[in-house]
Amino acid sequence: MAIRITSQEEADIPALWEIEKSVMIKGTTPHIVKENEYEQFKQDIMAQQMLVAKDEDGVVLGSLIYHYPGSSVTRKRQWLFGISVSKAAQGKGVGKKLISSLFELGKENGIGKIAMRVMATNTSAIAFYKHLGFEQEAYFKREFWIDGEWVDDCQFAYYLD
Repeated sequence: MAIRITSQEEADIPALWEIEKSVMIKGTTPHIVKENEYEQFKQDIMAQQMLVAKDEDGVVLGSLIYHYPGSSVTRKRQWLFGISVSKAAQGKGVGKKLISSLFELGKENGIGKIAMRVMATNTSAIAFYKHLGFEQEAYFKREFWIDGEWVDDCQFAYYLD
């Protein structure tokens, strides 16, 4: 499958919303998407820096949002990111292509560190990030209260310099 990486377009939003609803579920993220959040999602997406993965037919396969961790000049050499890949496209190189594109973009922009957080219950994502060379930086015990249970969270980082 040929995977093309682009920036987001307004026409992508419905497909991005469907992916978001299918992957933002208990066990993978603390943010569980609700149907009535579409308008806010749409507004947020167009205000973000985002990479979008599409197949050769233009079908949206996944996305990666990235940003500085704060407004301080001391934080301008690192990015945080979040990634979503459609269930049908998982295991087909989409996530790897999105993250590789982020690494390239980071190098072009003088970024030295790219980090993300992932729930400790999302063991397949943790294995994926470790496979790509991410290192665990932190472990947050009892970070989220979801459906009457505490859930831990992990922070991973990749160093570009």
